Amino acid sequence: MSKRLSQFEDFSSFQRFTGADYLADKALVAYAADKLLLRSLSDGREEQVTAGGRGEGNPRFSPDGGRLLFVSSTQAGRQIHICDLTTREVRQVTSMRTPVLDPVWSPDGRKILFASPSGGGGQPARAHSDEAVVIENFNYKFDGSGFHTPDSHMHLYIADAETGETVQVTDGDFDYMHHNWTAGGESVVCCSGRFRPKSESIGMDLLLIRAEEHGEVTRLTRDLWIVSYPNPLRPVATPDGKYIITGCLNMPQEMPDDLERLTYPDVYLYRIALDGSGYERIFQPSDECFQCVQFPYNAFCGWGFDKLQLTGDGQHVLFFAGWQGECRLYRISVSGGPARTLVSGKQAVNGISRIQGGKALLALSGPTRPEWYEVLDVETGERTDTGIQSCRDLLDVSYSQPEELLVDTLDGDSRVHGWVMPPQDMEPGRKYPAILYVHGGPQPFYTYGFTLEHQCFAGAGFAVITCNARGSSSYGWNHQDIEKAYDGRAYMDCLQIVDEACCRFPWIDKDRIGVTGGSYGGYMVNYMATHCKRFKAYITQRSIASDLISYASSDMQGSSKGYASFEAFMVSKLKNSPVSYAERIDRPLLILHGMEDLRTPVEGAHQLFVAVKDTHPDLPVRMVLYPHLSHDQPSHPRQRLHYYREMVAWFQKYL
Repeated sequence: MSKRLSQFEDFSSFQRFTGADYLADKALVAYAADKLLLRSLSDGREEQVTAGGRGEGNPRFSPDGGRLLFVSSTQAGRQIHICDLTTREVRQVTSMRTPVLDPVWSPDGRKILFASPSGGGGQPARAHSDEAVVIENFNYKFDGSGFHTPDSHMHLYIADAETGETVQVTDGDFDYMHHNWTAGGESVVCCSGRFRPKSESIGMDLLLIRAEEHGEVTRLTRDLWIVSYPNPLRPVATPDGKYIITGCLNMPQEMPDDLERLTYPDVYLYRIALDGSGYERIFQPSDECFQCVQFPYNAFCGWGFDKLQLTGDGQHVLFFAGWQGECRLYRISVSGGPARTLVSGKQAVNGISRIQGGKALLALSGPTRPEWYEVLDVETGERTDTGIQSCRDLLDVSYSQPEELLVDTLDGDSRVHGWVMPPQDMEPGRKYPAILYVHGGPQPFYTYGFTLEHQCFAGAGFAVITCNARGSSSYGWNHQDIEKAYDGRAYMDCLQIVDEACCRFPWIDKDRIGVTGGSYGGYMVNYMATHCKRFKAYITQRSIASDLISYASSDMQGSSKGYASFEAFMVSKLKNSPVSYAERIDRPLLILHGMEDLRTPVEGAHQLFVAVKDTHPDLPVRMVLYPHLSHDQPSHPRQRLHYYREMVAWFQKYL
């Protein structure tokens, strides 16, 4: 039976997993996508668990294995529910006024720790959306959540698993996140900027808080920055109750004035004493492992899983890190030492469940295979497929196998790793147009993981070229230096990859190359449009067009420090903004942007559109704005299909 080509309508059947847990002694997996399912690995049988709500997920087996915790959005809101695994009876536990997020069982299974926005515990939330917002400090907004107000902070709560009685553990005008229990359950640990100035937006400390209403708070770290954004590691407690293992940023001794141009620091694992006596770094970088975190741009697996787990005996830590485009799982001793590769290969591994009986559930994705789950033996590394596969409705679809490229940079500084995805169902002797797709960040990296969007472009008859130009992580500190992402070197890397792809694959029509990308990728599209004539058509998505607009209107506002005067700062930002060179753009340009984007404000899209139309009245230029959309591609099915059809139609018309 022949398979059909990929198409963007497939997104309606593309169900991402949203979390899972593994109960080793009963060979049970609880996993969630569009619904919550229990699967027996012994006989393959599945049954649904439901509270009758929507978006049911966050499944967690109780420590004794007799109950399953999950969240469900019912008429009562997004609340915690518990299913008795013997009777299958489901009951609601919490009755919060705001959504319940990220519930975690206490070690004895009697209580549940969770997060919720302020107002959930009976405090009054903002009564009206048209109330004035008063701004007095930086970091007053965040993309996707809007303006920060006194009632919009994330706080921690503890609910009794039987009675549902709930107490608020934290308070104040601060956020508390990435929470977990200590080994004995008498306290909780979390990350918070409570003791830091607002200007240190990603600055987080590790806090120890008594597990009681407005419990006593102890600051365990002062000169360490706990990793929180964009790929946090939930702290884990050693079974002896003495230490917390977590990841910390290896911050430079002298901080740059503009944090936007700070190369994302390496993340190292630390062992932090709960008695406040100090900490020790247990990870040392090596040629096999650069750091203890990864920033996959397209892994598309591991949602709902943690990135840090302890073995049952408390002797080893498992963590994820990027390595030359791979998403790998590593193992390291709690007492320190070299990291050992546990799972590697040309795939994306990006999530692991709690370890029970020496085994855990692993989330993976491959170049032509969407996310699936395997059971991992954490001692031997042996893996067993569970038969749990996402996107089962898309098994009859054809997928292209990407071909790898490695190119030495022109300046001899590094090597650039890339892929070429051929069009599906190619005909011999025919030439095809190609699309260079630049990733965002710039610090994330393209992986070997499955990317439905790229496959759909291949199904529409385009080759897709991707690469990890300089600024991308997983290739070492020198390669990921963020200055190289903006000073023209990453731009040259992209051009080299395109030329190499055209030389390697004669079926690519070198005169019909387009380019697209979002966020930093959109910035790079704008940069290319104003600096070269290599591409025949451009699509810039949620792009950075004006540094001056980003300086004042982005949720990552800039700084004028380090300049001789504010005027010098303004002139410099203007000179570095792609919109300043709009008169150089002379190829068809499509601009796609969300109207509620606070990361790359939509004003930049307006300015770019007007500038190009003003200087080139007859040039095909089109701007499409999407309401209710922040800094991302649309997720609403109708908007998403419109978005992709705009892209395909543009490249079909002008390539």
